[in-house]
Amino acid sequence: MENAIYIGLSRQSALRRELSLVANNIANSSTTAFKREIALYSPYETDTKMDEKLDFVIDHGTIVIHQPGTLQPTQNTFDVAIEGPGFFTVDNGREQMYTRNGNFKLSPDNQLITGNGELVMDTDDNPIFIPQDGRKIEISPDGTISAGPEVLGILKVVEFDDLPRMQKRGGSTFETTEQPRPPERSKMLQGHLETSNVSAISELTRLIDIQRSYEAVKNMLDQEAERLRTSVRKLGTATAA
Repeated sequence: MENAIYIGLSRQSALRRELSLVANNIANSSTTAFKREIALYSPYETDTKMDEKLDFVIDHGTIVIHQPGTLQPTQNTFDVAIEGPGFFTVDNGREQMYTRNGNFKLSPDNQLITGNGELVMDTDDNPIFIPQDGRKIEISPDGTISAGPEVLGILKVVEFDDLPRMQKRGGSTFETTEQPRPPERSKMLQGHLETSNVSAISELTRLIDIQRSYEAVKNMLDQEAERLRTSVRKLGTATAA
């Protein structure tokens, strides 16, 4: 019956989506602070007129795994990693967003920005200006940015209780409707960056499993299509006789 084909197609659709996620994870295995994504599925059992139990595959979307990556030293002045569950607050000109990617740099007008050009916010929700006058820039564990005795600003780092509500917007940037709260378990490390939490080997292994599963479903669909063609031919022969 066609039901087997419908089930197979729902499984193929889910596998294609998962394949895309795994490929994206692999592509970002070296992206600073990237968080891997996994697909979320569930079976949907339905009854038929012939009392069959059929499990269709329901795709519920993706889940971001917020496990932190490792912290690696870079010795770069404007590289900052967060040790703990916090997020930097950045502004893209339309809204505030959140990231753990502390690979910062200076804009042409000496504002601290992300690699994508988003403004890095201070605790007063203002951009941070860094004078280029030869003074050494230091960033303390609480996010205070200093040039000698002068405090230039304090990085706005926030924490969230409900990480699953955070929606990914780009490689390592998130937005959420949850109200952020002040950091309680986070501290900054200047001259460090957080690596991606993707294990390339694990993702490649999963990629092979997905390809094998897809091939198995394809073979099943081919066999089912051939069975239907055979049934139609036999039915036509019997009718003609």
